[in-house]
Amino acid sequence: MSNTVVVTGTSTGMGKATVAKFAAEGWNVVATVRKDSDLQVHADLPNVRTLLLDVDDEGAAESFARTAVEQFGRVDALVNNAGSYQMGPVEASSMEQIHQQFQTNVFGLIAVTRAVIPFLREQRSGVIVNIASLTAEQGYPYSAVYAASKAAVVTLSEGLSLELAQFGISVRTVLPGQHATRIFTKIDMAEGEALDPYRAGIEEFFGNNAPTGSDPSVTADVIHQAVVDADPVKVHYYSAPDSTAIPRAKQILGKEGYWREFREFVHGRPTPLWKTLTPSPGDKPVEWGL
Repeated sequence: MSNTVVVTGTSTGMGKATVAKFAAEGWNVVATVRKDSDLQVHADLPNVRTLLLDVDDEGAAESFARTAVEQFGRVDALVNNAGSYQMGPVEASSMEQIHQQFQTNVFGLIAVTRAVIPFLREQRSGVIVNIASLTAEQGYPYSAVYAASKAAVVTLSEGLSLELAQFGISVRTVLPGQHATRIFTKIDMAEGEALDPYRAGIEEFFGNNAPTGSDPSVTADVIHQAVVDADPVKVHYYSAPDSTAIPRAKQILGKEGYWREFREFVHGRPTPLWKTLTPSPGDKPVEWGL
C-alpha cells in the first residue's frame, strides 16, 4: 500500500513542486488549493486528489482532516506549506495586515496540524513538516512581521517534536532561502505616508539582493527527504544556496559576529561574508540540517 501525504497550498511554487515530487515517488497525495479554478492544477497526476481548503478558516480544519483521510484510507505525512508574505516596515504595516500574516502562517497552520494529529496518534506513526523560512533565524528589515511568523513556526515545530515523539510522530521544519516562486508577486505591501521615510532603505536593501532564486523543486526535494528521513531527532532542514550558506557563516563567525556582518550589509556594505560562502550556480544546492 502506498503512503499518503497531505500538502497544503499547492496551486503554484513549492507546494505544486512538492506534489509532483511525492507523486513521482509513488505516494498518494491529497493536495489543497484555495480557489475552484485551481482544482484541476494536478489533473495530470492520477494518484493526486485536490481539495479546497482556506487555511485561514480554522473552523474548516477538522472536517478537512476527515475528508483527507477518506481519500486514500489513511494519512502518513502532513506538509504545511500554505503561507503568505506581508512586506513593509512595522510602523507602516497595519494591525490588520499583521494579524492576517499570523492568521495564515501560524494560526491556520496550527489548526490544520491539530486536526490531523489524532489520526497520526491513533496509528502511532507519521510525519509533520512545517515550511518556515530562513528569515525565521534572524530579523530581516522590511519583512520583520513575516520573519516573526516563520520564527513561530520553527519554535512550534521544535515543541511539537518533543510532545509527539512518544506517539511515533516526527515533526520537522524546512527553512527555504530565496526561491523563484509567485509568493513574491502576491505581496501584502504596507502603504501610506508612514512608508515614505523608509523608501530609500527598502530600495537599497532589495536592490542588493538578487530578484530571482532557486527553483521550487530544490525545496521539494528537501521536503521529501524530511518526510522519509529515518532520524527521529532531526528537526531543522535547509534548502537553496543562501539557506545552506548562512548557517555555515554563523558557525564560522558566531551568532554575534554574523549579526554584525549582516547589519553592515543592510546599511551599505556590498558583499557580506555569507555571499562568499554561497555555492556557485553550477553547484547542486543540497539540504544542510542542524
